Parts: sequence; structure tokens; C-alpha cells
Amino acid sequence: MLGAIIGDTIGSIYEFNNIHTKVFPLFGKSSTFTDDSIMSMAVAKWLLTDEHHTHSSLIGIMEDYYKAFPNPMGGYGARFSVWLATPTAQKEPYQSFGNGSAMRASACGWVASSREEAMRLAKISAEVTHNHPEGIKGAQAVAAGVYMLRHGALKCDVKDFLTKQSGYTFDEKLAELQSTYSFDETCQGTVPAAFTAFGESADFEDAIRNAISIGGDSDTVACITGAFAEAFYKVIPADIVYEMRKRLPSDWWQIIWRIKAYENQRVASDNIDYLQSGQIFVFGSNKQGFHAGGAAAYAHRNFHAEWGVGEGITGLCYALPTMEGPKEMEKAIKRFTEHALADPEHTYLVTAIGCGIAGYTPEEVAPMFLEAASLPNVYLPQCFWDVLKTKYSNF
Repeated sequence: MLGAIIGDTIGSIYEFNNIHTKVFPLFGKSSTFTDDSIMSMAVAKWLLTDEHHTHSSLIGIMEDYYKAFPNPMGGYGARFSVWLATPTAQKEPYQSFGNGSAMRASACGWVASSREEAMRLAKISAEVTHNHPEGIKGAQAVAAGVYMLRHGALKCDVKDFLTKQSGYTFDEKLAELQSTYSFDETCQGTVPAAFTAFGESADFEDAIRNAISIGGDSDTVACITGAFAEAFYKVIPADIVYEMRKRLPSDWWQIIWRIKAYENQRVASDNIDYLQSGQIFVFGSNKQGFHAGGAAAYAHRNFHAEWGVGEGITGLCYALPTMEGPKEMEKAIKRFTEHALADPEHTYLVTAIGCGIAGYTPEEVAPMFLEAASLPNVYLPQCFWDVLKTKYSNF
């Protein structure tokens, strides 16, 4: 879902100023999230807060987000604006097949436990407004595609599925779209173009550049492309994430990280006897780096943690200070998260930080790792995953 919001934000300044090149600055001073991201967030919050996934709760959340962000860049679609302004009791779907149903559906592909569930959730997310068959198919195509790509499907497998399930065709290559594609607000005109931009990409950033280069409804094309690209490539470049942190409301991030944590839980063993190539042992330390007991002593003895290094990379380890109080420990965990985000080539095996000599419980420490839990190269102990699953199941 973060990939969708990134695509939307990068595309925001090109929607009415199309460019047909892949060479452009990713972010400008005016780059910001639009209605695509706002409604993607609404769907994500609905998925996390309503276990029954009802139409009424989704409508209420969409209304709340509209009230919080009534005038995004580019505005809301004309018919959707009327729907948003209509009293709740009088709201009815309006047979739309516009791409709004597709651009907001990516989170459905993250929380679902099967492709069929992804499509079911996407149908509900669409039909409160876009109850035309093409509007529903567009949302389902994005959600199912994201689910499949997250779970190892090849690009060609997803393309075949979308062809059979949605009737989409992929006759035009990217180079052709760059010269022929025009502004198209329909699902059937947007989703195949977005998938082609993703399909011919080499990595996440390249996918977004492809999407912008074809023109048209740039923010929505890039939003959908970004959703596919994040699911497939897993890693979003750190510099892009840093830029997004400047541009998104702070309270959005907990939802974003919670959605990303639906990736298959990466569990660090309680007994790490050896490290494979590229793995880093993450242990609790003290600022002075006196590795005299617990996991610190184990790291010093087995994985070359240096005496006197209390934070950061040391030997085959990462030292995380836990003895200076919870506020300082939380700051240190944030620094660790920044480090792991910027170093996707290593895998970080986190022990039950702070739950030994430092005396904290998993219930106290695990929430500090919520953001780190979303990173594909960070593995947490099962006791932390258990807390995160319980604490945020109804966020």
C-alpha cells in the first residue's frame, strides 16, 4: 500500500502536466498525496478496524477522511464528490467504472489470506460507490494482483490471470503507450496500462518512472503501478521512503506500517547457533558496550561483538542499548530501523531485546518494533509477533 501512495504522490504534479520521458525528478516542491492516497488510507483503516468488513463502516471512514482532507490536490472526482457530500443515510452507489475503485484497493491484497479473499474484500471496497461490473473488476484486479505478487507469482502469471479474470488485454508495449496513451479515467483503461508499466520495470523506482512516462491520469496510473511494484520487488529505496516521511501526515504511518506487517511473519529463532552469509545478530546492550551477560555476552563470544561498542554494527552483530530507560531504548530502535531500511542487503535477526537483564516485557518492547516489523529484512522473535498481532488486530 505504501507503494501506491508513493506512486500517487510522485504522479501528483504530472497529472495535468504530462511528460513522456523517464528522466524527471521524482519529487518536486509541490509533490503531495491526492485523493487516491486519502481513499487508500480509508480502505486500509476499514480493513484493520472492522473485522466484519461492512459497507456501513467503510462509508463512515471514507466520510471521516473526506472531512479531514476536503481539498486535496486535483480534488475528488465529480460524482464521488457528490456522493461524499450526500447525507450518510441517503448514500447510494452510482454505477461507476472509474479508476477510483482500483486505486484505493491495494490494501485488500495485503491483508487477505487468499486470492479469493482479496477479491472479496476488493468487491466490498468498490461497490459502495463503483458497483458497475467494470468498477468491481478493476478493484479486484489490483487486489488479486498484489496478493499474487506478494506470494511469489511471476509477472506473466498475474498478467494471464488478469486476462482471464477481468478480460484485460495487454497488446501495447510501454514504448507504444508512451506515444499513444491518453487521459483515461476508467478501470479498463487504467489498470492494464499500470500493469504494463510495472511489467516492463526493473525495480520499484523504474516502475514508477515507467508509469509517469506514459502520461494520462498520471497520479492514478502511478498509484496502481506502485501497488504492484511494492508487492513484487519488496524493497522500496530508502531515499524515497525518507521523502515520503516529509509529505504524509504522521498518524498515517502506523496504519501503513501495520498493513506492511501483513507480509509473512519473519521469525527469528530463539536459539541462533550460527549466522548465514548476510545475517546480522541484533542484541540488547548498554551504552558502554560492556558485554558481560545475556545476549550481549553470547554475541561477544560467538559473533565477534566488540567490547566497548554499545550501539550499531559490531562484528557480525548490531548492538542496541536497552539499559538507559524506555524512551532512550525507543530512540535507539528507531535508529536501528533507519539503519535496516538503508541496508536491504543484510538480514537482521532480532533477539528479545530488553526482555532479559533490562527487565522489560515483550508487551512493553514489541510495539517499539512496529515500523521495523514492516521491513522484509528484519526478523523478530515470536514473542514480539504475538504482541503485535494482538495489540494491533483492531487498530
